[in-house]
Amino acid sequence: MQEILSKKDIGERIKDLRLKNGLSQSFIAEILNLSRSNYSQIELGNQYPSFHTLHSIARYYSKSYEWLLHGPEGTQTEEPTRRVDLLIKDLEVTLKGFSSSLAKLEQELIQIKNKRTEHST
Repeated sequence: MQEILSKKDIGERIKDLRLKNGLSQSFIAEILNLSRSNYSQIELGNQYPSFHTLHSIARYYSKSYEWLLHGPEGTQTEEPTRRVDLLIKDLEVTLKGFSSSLAKLEQELIQIKNKRTEHST
């Protein structure tokens, strides 16, 4: 089954923009504040760009989100509401993972603080 938002198609559009402008992955990754490896994974279609990254790419190349996500008009095969719903669900999963990571980090910091307090008394 084809993905609603194809990571590969999005990556190819982003790569085509970079190549048409004669830019290196390192240069664009620096502008986006990403590692070159992370940016490369987006171009290869192994991961979706975050909304922040997508926004930055769209602004840099003067393209719309719609164009980056779906390509030129007439290539869309799924209804827009369904695509948006799936994208929102994907973002919710990502945010839950981020929230979980923050909670773990908070616990680690509390443990470090408690150990420092124990040693100083």
